Order: sequence, then C-alpha cells, then structure tokens
Amino acid sequence: MAQASFYYNVASREQALCQLVGKAVKRKLATGVLTGNEADSMAVDRLLWEIPSTGFVPHCLADQPVAAATPAWIHHELDALLPRDVLFNWSDQAVPADRGIARIVEIVPRDDDGLRQIARQRLAYYKQAGYEIEFTDMLQLAKG
Repeated sequence: MAQASFYYNVASREQALCQLVGKAVKRKLATGVLTGNEADSMAVDRLLWEIPSTGFVPHCLADQPVAAATPAWIHHELDALLPRDVLFNWSDQAVPADRGIARIVEIVPRDDDGLRQIARQRLAYYKQAGYEIEFTDMLQLAKG
C-alpha cells in the first residue's frame, strides 16, 4: 500500500526538506523532489548544496546526464522523476495516486496558513486515493 507521510509543525520547511532528503539518501532510497516549476527546482538545488552546512546531499536535476548515478533527483515534471522510492512533494498539487510511488512526503510549516490549507486538501486527496497516512509532529520531536 502506498504511504503519504505528513511532517507538520515544521519551523523551517527548507531545512526540514534538506534533512529529510539527506536521511532518505543515507538509507539508500531513490529519492525525488517534485517542485512546482523550473525556478523552484533551481531553488531546491541550491538549498541541497547549502543545507546542511557541514555535509552534502548528493543530488541533481533529473534531466542531467549524471542522474543515473545520483540518488536524489529534483524536477518540476513528475514523469522526469520516476521511478523513485520516495517522493518529496514541494509543489502545490497532490501527486497523482496512479504513478506507483511507494511513499510521498509532505512538509507542512506551522506558521503559514496558506500552505497548511493546501496540505489539508492534499491529505483529503491521499485519503480518498487509499494511501496509508502517517503524521509526524516536528514540534514534539524537537521537544523530545
């Protein structure tokens, strides 16, 4: 069964994305980041070069020649990212359920009502599509 994982109460969405992509890569998962457009793809590419400041997450744009040898891909077109074990959704749209992705990750900031509302809509879509839903409260993890 496909899974949709929601990380919510996130203080820094960008930092959470980089940390979670790094964890997926360390677990040797083929990882993708779906963005909303080419400019967002370039922004995520820069983020993964900068965060963490003491490490590196091997990544590239999905249409680059080195993609076959790179564990994390970034692109604004879903088809360019397939196949992937885990897909981080950095776009405003729900990922279509019929694409064969085992796990979709959504990162929801605590201080942006607009992005939280969009996440609620995606949650409803994933539930209706039959995804197993998982929630992680990042605020509680930070306290613990």
